[in-house]
Amino acid sequence: MKIAVTSTGPTLDDNVEVRFGRCAYFLIIDTDTMQCEPIENPNIALGGGAGIQSAQLMSEKGVTTVLTGNCGPNAFNVFGQAEIQVIVGVSGIVRNVVEQFKAGSFSSASGPNVASHFGVNAAPTGPTPMGQPITGPVGQGGGMGLGMGGGGGMGRGMGGGRGMGKGMGRGGGMGRGMGRGMGMPSVGPAAGFPENAVLQNPDQELAALKQQAGMLGQQKQQLNQRINQLENGRKTVAVVDSEKCTGCGVCIDVCPVGAIEVDRQAVVNEKTCTGCGACVSECPNEAIIIAKKNKGIGK
Repeated sequence: MKIAVTSTGPTLDDNVEVRFGRCAYFLIIDTDTMQCEPIENPNIALGGGAGIQSAQLMSEKGVTTVLTGNCGPNAFNVFGQAEIQVIVGVSGIVRNVVEQFKAGSFSSASGPNVASHFGVNAAPTGPTPMGQPITGPVGQGGGMGLGMGGGGGMGRGMGGGRGMGKGMGRGGGMGRGMGRGMGMPSVGPAAGFPENAVLQNPDQELAALKQQAGMLGQQKQQLNQRINQLENGRKTVAVVDSEKCTGCGVCIDVCPVGAIEVDRQAVVNEKTCTGCGACVSECPNEAIIIAKKNKGIGK
């Protein structure tokens, strides 16, 4: 059986990471042989849709069960569509957790156990009591937004906190960015943080450094993922449920590439859409999902 465990590092001796969509690593494990394939999380710095993209990655890897600390509603919905079992409230050393799973110590979750965007404001973690929310210091605002296109503004940043609001409106405003994102504890001037910033303990610093190391390969993995999508003749795009959409326009504000317009209801330009999932996580009516379509559609 092939399972996935969210982890703070690339080995079976690292700790389970309680955030699903923004963990540092996914460990793909064969429970029969204990062979482990570590995957650096390519979605860790996304301003929105990290859980959705990560859940789709697990589906592409063919896993049957995901073990993690917490899972939000958007990722849980994707798991349900892919018929992937989710086990939440997991903590401890990955190797021990897998043995507990093989012994039948866990039961699958019937629904999400945290709200949307839980991982945005939660810090990287090590072992914690089963099922308890994780808290800790987050980064200092700012961030690297996901793009400048189509009136969506400067994108959704990586920094901690809610940032500086919704900007100056659609169609060329300041966007929703400037600091709604993941955040990371300070690790000194080499990482662009104040020199006098001090972490609470070495374990937290180690987790932060591992997370940074994972982010270094993020861009390469995202490019490879896109290449694979094109080579396979299919791409992921946002799809609007016409029965739920009210044409409120929130999706226009959050789309980093300007791929959405509203004509009574939201309309997605499938040639421009990257399937990032930002619109899914922000839609107040749950009227948008991410789906795979033939790349010839919409031409």
